[in-house]
Amino acid sequence: MDRKKNKNSNAGMTLIEVIVAVSIFAITAIVLLQSFVTSSRINRKSNTYLEATTVAQNIMEEIKAKKFEEVSLAFNYPLDSSNSVRLTFLDPQKNRINTGKDDELGVREVLAAKDTSNQIIYTPVRKYVDGMDEANVTASVISTDNGKTYKFNPRETGDNASKYYFELTNVTNNHETFDALVTFDGSKDSGYKKKTSTNNEEGKNDYLAPNISNLDTDFNAPFIVEKKKYLEAFSGIDGLIAKQFKFAHDKWESELKAACGTDTETEDYEQKKAAFIAQHKEPLDTDLNAEEVFNSAKKTLLITIDYDKETEKVEVNAKYTIDAHDYVSSVNPEYGRMDLCPCGGDPDQENSDPTQKYFCSIVSNQNIFTSSADKVLKNIYIFYYPNYKSQSSVKPLDKIIVENLNNYPVNLYIAKQQDENNKNSILADENKYRMSLIIKENPETSNWNTSPSLYKSQIKLRTNLDYNISEIYDKLDRPKINQMSLTYQDNSALKRSVSGTAAKKIVDYNGLDDKKLEDRIYTTKVEVYKAGAAEKGFPKEDLVVTLDGTKED
Repeated sequence: MDRKKNKNSNAGMTLIEVIVAVSIFAITAIVLLQSFVTSSRINRKSNTYLEATTVAQNIMEEIKAKKFEEVSLAFNYPLDSSNSVRLTFLDPQKNRINTGKDDELGVREVLAAKDTSNQIIYTPVRKYVDGMDEANVTASVISTDNGKTYKFNPRETGDNASKYYFELTNVTNNHETFDALVTFDGSKDSGYKKKTSTNNEEGKNDYLAPNISNLDTDFNAPFIVEKKKYLEAFSGIDGLIAKQFKFAHDKWESELKAACGTDTETEDYEQKKAAFIAQHKEPLDTDLNAEEVFNSAKKTLLITIDYDKETEKVEVNAKYTIDAHDYVSSVNPEYGRMDLCPCGGDPDQENSDPTQKYFCSIVSNQNIFTSSADKVLKNIYIFYYPNYKSQSSVKPLDKIIVENLNNYPVNLYIAKQQDENNKNSILADENKYRMSLIIKENPETSNWNTSPSLYKSQIKLRTNLDYNISEIYDKLDRPKINQMSLTYQDNSALKRSVSGTAAKKIVDYNGLDDKKLEDRIYTTKVEVYKAGAAEKGFPKEDLVVTLDGTKED
């Protein structure tokens, strides 16, 4: 009996028990395996999201740190003159850019449009090529030398007005590869509003007023009329007024001797002298007031842009002439006048014959910009004080001439300055003020001859001329007035010129607002997609991460 019990206790598992055990193990294994797969999938998705977020952050940080036009340049011409990438987050991809392979990194600007099925498609912009009419360029920058020099090409009309799209493909971060779409939207739909008197807190300017203290001379050529310096040249001990007085008094004494003789002992000498003085008032050093003469002088500024297309060297030179030759004093009209100067009204005579006693003009020549490997001219700034005695549009006393005969693309800023000693009394002066601005180029496109109003010059004009800048007006309420006689001249064999409204269209004239140094604001969006999304038009199902921001520029 005992042996039987012992024998049963050593018996193995029954078939049913084995089946049950295997089933439990299989179910447990399946659950564990599925959890491992799910966990791996979640980890991979999380890793993809993190890497995509890193890519988006890198792009956003870079584009917010650069000026908008620099971003546009980087996407249209990724490599600079030293063959280095313009976007630092692309440095690891430099070799890929250089290979130019279709399956490697792609960087370009695109336009958005809708196809027949109302789906958004993105197409490459048209960049400038030799011989192309610039009006046909759809890229947001125009460069005739593969990105070495360029100008911003704003998108002002059509469905893409104030909207800019930049595409990246095959961007690798660690082990993941993505496509990306960067969108700048400065249109009214994005919340942009032009600054007005009613929305001055939220509105933004299109063009900011130039600020002398913020000018970077690596890209800007400033010319500043230093009134104090030039005024001292009139009023100093050896100034123009002192020279004029000596010349005038010498002339008076010479004419006195001619009229009265040299023998002062004769009986009628004193009578002759008295008669002469009665008709010819003796010059005094107080007959001329230096500031009055300076303020009444003709002032001509000649800006010359010398551009060598072969060497790509740019020089900007300024010749400033203050010519008081026509000034006549009301105190002593015969001898208190600047046209006694032997230069004959030609200010340049002083340079050719310095031995003569010229005293009616100052001619100043200076170089205000010379390009180099790290200096590229983008803007010319002119700061000057208006001569409010210049009230004739036919013969203005203030004249600015800009010669750009090799058609270098540049922005021209001209800013009238308020005289601190006179700023509260210039209301009427501003309304009466007249000046002349002449811009000279050599238009090379055919539409200059056929339709000047459609032609755009290489110089873009931004100025507060034609606005009353007196303190009585709020910066946003300044009335428009007619101060500037603007002429655009063709310096080629045609010698054609246009003035007024037509000239303003040619030079893309726009005013300045210095209430606050703000520009147009753009909403900025960086979208990172799965690799291959760009080829499919960036479908929503391939979107991994979106990063939003804003950018003032």
